[in-house]
Amino acid sequence: MRRGISSIMAMLLLTMMAVAAAVILYVWITGSLHADVRSSSLSELIRIEGYRVDGNLLYLYVRNIGSVDVVVTRVYIVDQRGSVVVRDGPAVIKSGTEIWGGDVWTVDSVNLKCTLKSTGKVLHDTFTSRNPAVWDDSYVNYKNYQEAIYYDPDGLKLLSNKRYGAYWAVRGLITRSKIMNLHQLSIVIEVDLKKTNYKIDDGDAAGEPFAACLYLSPSKRRNPYYATPWFATKLYPRDDPSRTEAQLVTKRGAQIEVNVLSTWYSAPNSQPRGVFLLVFNESNKVYYYFWRGSRSGVPSNEGAWSSSGLIQVFNSGQVYVYLTIDNTVALDPGEFRKVHVRYLQIYKGTKVKVEGLSPGWTVQITDLDWNVIEVDGYKLEVVANSSSVEIELLPYILKYGMPLDGHIKVITGNLRDFEENGGWLIPVGDVRVVTVSLEGVSSGRCRVKVVTLHGTEASCVIMKS
Repeated sequence: MRRGISSIMAMLLLTMMAVAAAVILYVWITGSLHADVRSSSLSELIRIEGYRVDGNLLYLYVRNIGSVDVVVTRVYIVDQRGSVVVRDGPAVIKSGTEIWGGDVWTVDSVNLKCTLKSTGKVLHDTFTSRNPAVWDDSYVNYKNYQEAIYYDPDGLKLLSNKRYGAYWAVRGLITRSKIMNLHQLSIVIEVDLKKTNYKIDDGDAAGEPFAACLYLSPSKRRNPYYATPWFATKLYPRDDPSRTEAQLVTKRGAQIEVNVLSTWYSAPNSQPRGVFLLVFNESNKVYYYFWRGSRSGVPSNEGAWSSSGLIQVFNSGQVYVYLTIDNTVALDPGEFRKVHVRYLQIYKGTKVKVEGLSPGWTVQITDLDWNVIEVDGYKLEVVANSSSVEIELLPYILKYGMPLDGHIKVITGNLRDFEENGGWLIPVGDVRVVTVSLEGVSSGRCRVKVVTLHGTEASCVIMKS
């Protein structure tokens, strides 16, 4: 009899244990958002009020229901396989390298990357080899005895030589088709021009009557001077006294407007060289930065220049780009005049835009080692207050140029607040979003637990698709 009662009791106990296990399993699998709460003190209490999964980003809405501020320092995620993932900071989303002014990047929440939506680069040529898809090399022969255009590791070389008489010499490249629409501001152009003293008596390139030029015009002409209206940067010869001027020039009809940025006077072994950085933000104005000689240090001249000719160029829409050696040249056989173009860059502005953000996220432009870039006290970092931000790159551009070899790093929280508090600070009564990565977590139902600095816990069950 005693043995029989023991068997019945054993069966009842086993049944009760099975039911209890089933209930626990049911709660685990079908658990609701009414979070489990465990407090380390009577004054500290938190609750998870909701969640959202977006790709591999988990947004936890945590409310402080206690009487003191709390700091959430860690998130535990347990998936159906029993694997445990620990997150002790906000999710970090990173981009690849090479950034241009005018780029638009967007957050990819599935792959946890910042991907390039549209590039700011219009053209970047260092002229070390031919690029027939962009440039028309046959455009060099205009009233010249000696055709000469070539590329080497230093860039583009344009030569002019006229055996008899004095003719206008135009030798260079022109874009095969209109390359950019100046209605779509902003536009940035940077070009490096040099008059060389190649085969010039006494090496006096500053005193010689030939010019190194970049033209922008909506018209395509053999001689860009007559392709009006146009805007140009020039290293241009002048007389009385003999000299070369770095100029910004516009021409509309017969009217020419000139802004002189620098002057080289006639001297032995002179080789005038200038780097022009031009920012077009308004249809009647150009903001210019000019380096005399090499592009190092602060610009030797900078400012803004308005011209009625600029309005005509902009109102014409898309433009051609010319790179030329020009002006009247009367030389003996064997004598040449040569200009050198090291590079040309055209891109869509001085800012980078990042989309797909949440307010409070931190966006940084970093170097290749993921350190935020700082230029003369200006950090390339901003905290979003909407779904997108723009970061101004001009201080970096002036010092280092484009492209920027680095990364965009998006931190899904206010990094400064996180560093100051050691975690996600949640004031009394507030709800704050704790955003962490689900990378490495298998799909299905997962148990999530958030823990504060002093050990207070709250947990819930989520579904990862």
